[in-house]
Amino acid sequence: MPIRNYGVLKGRVLHGIPEHRLRTPHYEILVDAGGIRFRVAVDTRSMDRGSPDLLFFCDEDFRHPLTGDLEALDDGFHPLGGGARLDYVRGGFVRREQMQPLPLDRPGRDNDLNEKVGHWVEIAASDRGVALYAFGGRWGPEPQRRDAVFGFLPGNGLHDVHMNQGNPPGRHAHDNGAGQDGALFFHLQRENRWIALFLAFQSQSWEADGGGHTLEPHPDDLGRFHGYGQSHRRR
Repeated sequence: MPIRNYGVLKGRVLHGIPEHRLRTPHYEILVDAGGIRFRVAVDTRSMDRGSPDLLFFCDEDFRHPLTGDLEALDDGFHPLGGGARLDYVRGGFVRREQMQPLPLDRPGRDNDLNEKVGHWVEIAASDRGVALYAFGGRWGPEPQRRDAVFGFLPGNGLHDVHMNQGNPPGRHAHDNGAGQDGALFFHLQRENRWIALFLAFQSQSWEADGGGHTLEPHPDDLGRFHGYGQSHRRR
């Protein structure tokens, strides 16, 4: 089954924090989307003990026809059945060789995933002229449940903000699908510059068929898995 409620959220960043209390840590982003609050949960570590670091690439001058479609959107969540969908394998957005494994956290400056994501989140939070576009799967609204991280009501959010195809046989193969990848885009409107953040798990393959399934899984990948999914909605 592909990612549920796939789409893109457009809004303004209010705040962002690294969240480490879960088995699968996330960088959590509080977003105001046309007066409705959302939490964007960005995976920052895999449960795969052999390759816990996510693959990451930041394009600080992203240029693609997609940006015109995004800029025309109103603030809010937009389900995507076509058009402005993301596909790492087929869309020309990012190449596998551009992405590098990056740890969740380590000593030093500007050398881990929390810092890389947090850098642009902080810039966006300090400037209402920066628009955030987050691709992934939506949950909510949850009228009776406050958000587990920021406490707003009703709970609303976006997860699966990473590549969502090429998963090996096992725990997340059912999430595979073409044209449903996740990412973060920041539009610095004063500069008319786009920043694109792409994330993937090391177990995912760019050799995928039309349904997003791995063509020839390596024997070492059988039985492996990476950790993401419902844990971001901690009760």
